[in-house]
Formats: sequence, C-alpha cells, structure tokens
Amino acid sequence: MADRQPDEWDIAHGGLRSLSSREIKAFWDGYLARRSDPRIRHGSLYSRWRHVSDDLVVSLYLTNRSVGLFVRGQRGESYATTVNRLAAFEPGLGRALGVSLRGNYNLCYLSNHPVAMVDPANWPAAYAWLERQEEHFSKTLTDVVVGA
Repeated sequence: MADRQPDEWDIAHGGLRSLSSREIKAFWDGYLARRSDPRIRHGSLYSRWRHVSDDLVVSLYLTNRSVGLFVRGQRGESYATTVNRLAAFEPGLGRALGVSLRGNYNLCYLSNHPVAMVDPANWPAAYAWLERQEEHFSKTLTDVVVGA
C-alpha cells in the first residue's frame, strides 16, 4: 500500500476504522431528515437510491473515507447494459455531470467527496456536498435522458 494512494474502496486496508452500523444508520437518518424527498429509498446498509425514472437511479453511498454517488439502472440491470444505454447521450451527459461515463470502477458517472466519515463533525459538509451533487445529477439526468 505504501507505493500508491489509498482510495475509498480500500476500507479494509486503510488507517481509518470501519463505520459501525449504528453510525451508518445515523448518517442516513440525518441525510434523509435534511432531504425529506420520497424519491430517496433504502438501497443497502451503505447506500440510498434516488429514483430519477423507472430505469434510472442515482445511487448515493457512504464509506469510512468518503461519500459519493453514481448512476445505475433498475435493480438487476448489468453495468454493461446501463453503459450501453447511457452512451447514447455522450459526450454531453458526461460533460454536464462533470464526470466520465466509465471510470476506474464498473460504475457509471462515479463522483466522490473524500472525507473521514468516522468523524461526525465532518457530516454536515458531507451532507451539503452529497445534496448538491444529488440534485445536480437528478436534474441533469431528467433533462438529458428522461426528457429525450
């Protein structure tokens, strides 16, 4: 690990401890109270999903090192299927979102905000960043993809 920078997917290998399920629940409860948007639903322990349409979701996630989001299709849709569908809107959609369709991971339009989430003092800034990005992604996807 010394020869490269850790990233948010290195949870088990990094210097930060893991988040407890209680901390994760508290973070998402705080975010949902702030947002009070019925389009945001439970995804998994670490994620919440903002439905843009029946087949388009902004997936919000939390790790011990960051908060972030990416775009995915409906439950069960493969990454390749989602990429192929969204590629029809390139390069404009990627420019509008500020991230590329394909990145280092099999996630469409991955955007993250590195911050130590094990410290609740960092949560307000993480909430603000995630909310701005969530709104930006949702509006852009609605305008470009859903409205097409």
